[in-house]
Amino acid sequence: MTATISQSVSDDPIANFDNVQVWDCNPGIRQRWEISHSSYPQSNIFLQSDGKVLDILGYSNDTGGNLQVFSKTNTPWNQQFLYNESTNQIVSLMNGRCAEGAGSANTSGTNVDMAPCSNGKNQMFVYNKTDMTFRYGINSMLCLDAGSSANCSVAPNSGYPYCNSSLDAKTRVDDLVSRMTLEEKVSNMQNSNKGVPRLGVPRFPFAECLHGVLSGCGSAAEGSTGCPTSFPSALGLSATFNHSLWLEAGKIVSTEARALNNQGVTGMAFWAPDVNLFKDPRWGRGQEVPGEDPYLSAEYVAHYSKGLQGMEEEKYLKIVSTCKHFSAYDLENWNGTDRFHFDAKVEDRDLVEYYWVPFRSCVERAHVQSIMCSYNAVNGVPSCANSLFQNDIARGEWGFDGFFVSDCGAIGAIMNSHHYTNDTDSTCRAGVLGGTDLNCGSFYAANLANAVNKGAVPQAAIDAAISRIYHAFIRLGGLDPPELVSYKALGPSDVDTSAARKLAYEAAQQLIVLLKNDGNMLPLDTSKYHTIAVVGPHGNATQDLLSNYHGTNTLVNSHSPLQALTNALGSDRVKYSKGCNVADTGTSGIADAVNAVKSSDVALVFVGLDQSQEREGHDRTILDLPGVQLQLIQSVVATKKPTVVVLINGGPLAIEWVKDNVPAIIEAFYPGEMGGDAIADVLLGKISPGGKLPYTIYPSEFNSTRSMFDMSLRENGGITYRYYTGKALWEFGFGMSYTTFEYSWMDSERPRRLSTVLAAQDGINYTVNVTNSGHMVGDEVVLGFINSSDEADAPIRELFAFERVHLNPGESQVVHLTVPPQVLSVVNKNGVEAVVEGKYCVKIGSLVTEFVLNGDVHVLFDLPAVKKRHVSVL
Repeated sequence: MTATISQSVSDDPIANFDNVQVWDCNPGIRQRWEISHSSYPQSNIFLQSDGKVLDILGYSNDTGGNLQVFSKTNTPWNQQFLYNESTNQIVSLMNGRCAEGAGSANTSGTNVDMAPCSNGKNQMFVYNKTDMTFRYGINSMLCLDAGSSANCSVAPNSGYPYCNSSLDAKTRVDDLVSRMTLEEKVSNMQNSNKGVPRLGVPRFPFAECLHGVLSGCGSAAEGSTGCPTSFPSALGLSATFNHSLWLEAGKIVSTEARALNNQGVTGMAFWAPDVNLFKDPRWGRGQEVPGEDPYLSAEYVAHYSKGLQGMEEEKYLKIVSTCKHFSAYDLENWNGTDRFHFDAKVEDRDLVEYYWVPFRSCVERAHVQSIMCSYNAVNGVPSCANSLFQNDIARGEWGFDGFFVSDCGAIGAIMNSHHYTNDTDSTCRAGVLGGTDLNCGSFYAANLANAVNKGAVPQAAIDAAISRIYHAFIRLGGLDPPELVSYKALGPSDVDTSAARKLAYEAAQQLIVLLKNDGNMLPLDTSKYHTIAVVGPHGNATQDLLSNYHGTNTLVNSHSPLQALTNALGSDRVKYSKGCNVADTGTSGIADAVNAVKSSDVALVFVGLDQSQEREGHDRTILDLPGVQLQLIQSVVATKKPTVVVLINGGPLAIEWVKDNVPAIIEAFYPGEMGGDAIADVLLGKISPGGKLPYTIYPSEFNSTRSMFDMSLRENGGITYRYYTGKALWEFGFGMSYTTFEYSWMDSERPRRLSTVLAAQDGINYTVNVTNSGHMVGDEVVLGFINSSDEADAPIRELFAFERVHLNPGESQVVHLTVPPQVLSVVNKNGVEAVVEGKYCVKIGSLVTEFVLNGDVHVLFDLPAVKKRHVSVL
């Protein structure tokens, strides 16, 4: 006899029970059971759904047990399936007999045998932490999928205020928190939370989306792979200097995030963007951030995060955006000290005018609902225990109304690495009262309830923390029915769309920076150069174009530079030889590359870095090209064939010899899934490069002049374009074009003197006319820089505004740039930010003007005053 569960409720033997539904084993559907297997004739497995318990009736025997669904109040019932957190398994004992997996469990099912419960073998169902589902299979026929949907439609939950979608979020959160036990609150103050099943509250899933959703692929729609789009790295995106592109990229990423979440693939809150400043060129995570300039980074986050979270006038958040990592974090592991132990010594003025600027934009402009605190300490206080930073500054001064999440393991590091506390109770107190609401990791789950019970952490602090978390969850529509939340209708057709691919393509085109072009060697004259040699470790790169934190992507829409050039020119015109890998120390492959060049008319050498050289947890120790890549370039140049070098990398590369000896150089960063085609477009002249450097490219000697532990900006020769006194190879904001641009003032007189101090909302406006005076369509990034000649501690120069314009030959466009008050301010050593009188010089493109600001000092921010109000939590 075969026992089968029908998909028709009317055919279900227990259809008389309330809210019992039967489903097949498709992903993304609520808890379900199904079995049809002739080897187990006495197996009768029914569905457990809203308010019901899966029980085992009678006794188990070698031929299988009878499983049925009963109400929790119904008796007799002898056993529930229990979840064992230490092993991530569901464990259930059936009267001395077990359903035991014959192999590892997976979603497609494995063989299951009945056996005595010996050697600790209880019935096991594997728990998937990513989507909080339990899955096992009897020959692919038995499925269990638990608790992935909200359950506010079922009494009594449906009658509670927290399930009432017409109420405001605060009222709903207050009601929900009042019904939660301490254990339920603590268990949901971690990223691997379980929700509150008894209240019908599903888990709150977290993920990453720095430049695309970090997840597996969902179901494929027509013309789609179902895989998330991989845009250029954040550093590459910033090189476009394009506000609208950042906004649109954020919109596409969040659309794909919601669509994949609806398929049970990824989260609802995302740890992105990373807005730490790329102060030190050796930092392994520099590829993740928008660059070294605070204004550029502030603009980037204001647009990208708005795209992620959705329009503010809408009722629901699209996803939650998290700005990370607060604060002063730009070291992974250098000279024997890692990020878990590093104590960054930072002057107050540098915090205010540099390190905090993008985070302030996250709060005041993007209104992000989450901020992640960093591993490092700042001036002796671990970041995730820093109440001054998180409570007094972010919440008190900037108005942050979201939740703080720790970087993964950072709460435990307060005690175990920084030794700021000496026991679990004081560590929990430091974290929670320091403002960190959610722990990425398990420290809170293991220790926080005990700390509350012992009085080390006030219950009120727990309520405040969990309230901030669930406020964001409710704003996401996490408890509301799909018909009210339009984002819940997104599905496979909204992932990997033609529009997403197009924007990834445009982003890759726009980021490319032309560093050198002697003799107008580029674009390549293909009538002159019939055969092209593509050599170097990145010539045929695909995966290495994606940077880190990229999702599962089949790259079916992508081409390597070699493939793109071959598609454009034909296979008979393109020769290829890798020559070496990125970090090779042997030179055996160089001869073959040289032979390919000798038999060609021009050489394209693709070199740079990859994730073996720069990544999370791994800083660079040199600024030069690693391995024998320079030797490869030198060998190619020695052939006397015209040569172009294309850089694929995150952090800046010291390439003095290349700059002096190679006529054309392109910087492409990590350009994402469409990067190969974009690079080919620039090389062949389909488009003109218009990207600008988001960082300074230092000479090789810089590596030996500064310690990565040095957080100062002005000392020891200075760092970043704002303070560096040495001679850079290429400066921040540099980038050439195949066409030319001319600038002129729109009005005849420039402001020379201001008689009154600016109010906080005021600024100085400039209007310029930009004309494409060349013979090719091109983009120009109009950059506005300012400096004060009267203030000794002011930056050498400082970006105050920018705009990207697209111009046909002969076309002009009017561009408006405004100097904001914050840029006119100076922060003294005590951390007081004020607009001060003095003479200022403004440079916009080729235009230069100056003005004198007269009047009293106008204070914008007073850090000493905040410190006086601050109360330590320890």
